[in-house]
This record gives sequence, C-alpha cells and structure tokens, in this order.
Amino acid sequence: MSDQTVHDELYKMRIELTAMLRNNRLLRSAVHEVNRIDMVRASMILRSSHHEKIPVEKILDGELPKEVAVKDYVFIENFSNLVRIAFSNLEMGNSLDRHLLINGYRILSENPNGYFRKSNPVVYAFNHVPPHAVDVEDRLDDCLRRVYSRESGHNVVLKAMYVHNKIIDIYPFDDFNGELAIFGLNYFLLENGLAPISMSITRQEYQAQVSDCLKGVHQEKFYDFLCGAIYDKMNGTLEACREYIRNQA
Repeated sequence: MSDQTVHDELYKMRIELTAMLRNNRLLRSAVHEVNRIDMVRASMILRSSHHEKIPVEKILDGELPKEVAVKDYVFIENFSNLVRIAFSNLEMGNSLDRHLLINGYRILSENPNGYFRKSNPVVYAFNHVPPHAVDVEDRLDDCLRRVYSRESGHNVVLKAMYVHNKIIDIYPFDDFNGELAIFGLNYFLLENGLAPISMSITRQEYQAQVSDCLKGVHQEKFYDFLCGAIYDKMNGTLEACREYIRNQA
C-alpha cells in the first residue's frame, strides 16, 4: 500500500475503533489492558536481545520467571505504573509534555528528584552524540511545540516517529531515554486514536534504523516499519472488538 493509502486506512480504523470503545466500558477496559501489555513489551527492546520472549503478561500478573533478571522485573513493574499514569493523563486530555517525561524518568529511575541530565554522554547504542546538557530543556520544548503545531501536518505516524527520534536525539536524561522515547511514541499514537505497538523487531534492527534516522539517512525504513506495525495492531484490535460485539449480540 502507498503511504497515502495506509494513512487513509488508519484514519478509517481510528474512527471505527473510537466509536466501538466510546460507549462500551468493558470493551474499553479490555483494549486498555492489551495496550498496557504491548507498551511494556515495547519498552523492553533496548533491555534485551530476546525482548519478544520475555513473559511480560506473567510478570505483570505477579510471577517472577527465573530467566528474567530482577532488575528487569522491577523495570517492568515501574513501566507498567508509568503506563497507568499515561492512561489517566489521556483520559484528562493531556498532551505529551516535558512534565510527563520527567515524571516518567522519576518513576523508572526510582528517583523522586530526577531531572534533565547535566552530563554530556556519547550514546554508543545509536552511535550518536547528543546536544550539550544546557540545551536539553529548550530542545525538548521545541520538539513538542513543533509536533503539536498546525503547521506540522496531519500524519500521526510521522509525528509519532518524530517524537521518538527527537527524544533519543536530545537524550534528556541520564538513563531510560530509549524507553521513554518509545513511551512517547506510543503515547502520541494513543492520544490520536491509534493503538500502541509492541516493537516487533529485533533490537539490532531497531538500533540500526534509529541510528540511520539520527544521521538523516534511510528514514523511510523506520517509518515503513511503524506504519506496518500500527496498521497490524489496529487491524487486530478491530477484529477482536468486532468479534466481542458479535458475541454480545
């Protein structure tokens, strides 16, 4: 499908899904739970080369599999709490802003006073040198201002990708920047009526594609991946919702 066709199909799916969930509390709750699990699963891509095999759902149910490191178990619990806060923000109509990202960093780092980095690191995972620490706050504010401006167009997927890439580019915190970039991407999708994705891609592929984006080359690869992943998630969500409604009839 062409880019415009995918965009049109996602728009139609968004309208149908929004209508289904608007007046059905149980269905909305079920979709939220699936989205929560997928958002947590997506966050694991930078933490494990076998992220797709980590039993996120079991861990969220209170199990502690032996093959999962304790630090990852703690991270999953913390990220799940962040997702719950995100859902509350979305219900109140709050857009993604630096305050939510700072709060997310404080939750993940378990540091109630956590704030923007004061160091100037080299991000080896993406072969990238972020801007100087003194520029972090202004650049992050500029990123979010741009993505919410009318002049930025209506392509939600492109905007979500921009949010993700700019958070990694700016690297605002000492840690958890990749996880928060993926969180920002999925939050923006949800805010605009689309479903979050679980990052069904290998860590190596993800790092290579994002690294290219930061260099300004082959950006269409990551965009095409996101379009396909979002389309598949929306299609699967709609099919499940339609079946639920048929069974309730």
